[in-house]
Amino acid sequence: MDKRQNTNSQWPKYRTPVGLRSLLLLLPILFGVHSAAWAQRTPPTLAEFKAEKIMVETVAGKRVELSKLLGQGKAVVLDFWATWCGPCRQEIPHLVALARQHGKEIIFLGLNLEDPAEKRAAVKSFIKEYAMNYQVVFAPAETYQFFNPGADGYRIPQTIVFGPDGKLIKRLVGYNPGIGKEILDKAVQQALGNK
Repeated sequence: MDKRQNTNSQWPKYRTPVGLRSLLLLLPILFGVHSAAWAQRTPPTLAEFKAEKIMVETVAGKRVELSKLLGQGKAVVLDFWATWCGPCRQEIPHLVALARQHGKEIIFLGLNLEDPAEKRAAVKSFIKEYAMNYQVVFAPAETYQFFNPGADGYRIPQTIVFGPDGKLIKRLVGYNPGIGKEILDKAVQQALGNK
């Protein structure tokens, strides 16, 4: 046996390239800065979002001001999603169930981030396949940027729950059928005034 070999481990030693090692060391710093920036930013209210006067496009192709779809005095659940997003496909059935149960008290709005000129048919097919029972619109990138200033890409699904007073209750990025369902259910109950 070669004495230079590590005898305490059954795993062979691998050398990490210097560039990769540097990147791995920088990741916590980079993500920490992004997380710290979000934590320091005052959470936006629904009123601030409505004031942006963002235009969206319905699945039928009609342009409408987003604030008109958000109503007054009701809790709101916004969901940023795309047809190609695997976790979105896991979350949407749960949103459908929540909308079925609480659709009279809460406004549910799906904000699709794909290009309507290219993906309208695919989105219509997706809505039918998943039996989406709430309003879906094509949202421009500025809609996503409002909640994610400076973001380079999309981190979806991203679900944002506002109470009837317009205050942010919860922002959920990503979705896990176990814990994501629990977090979203709790946020919806809070939006309904049930702690």
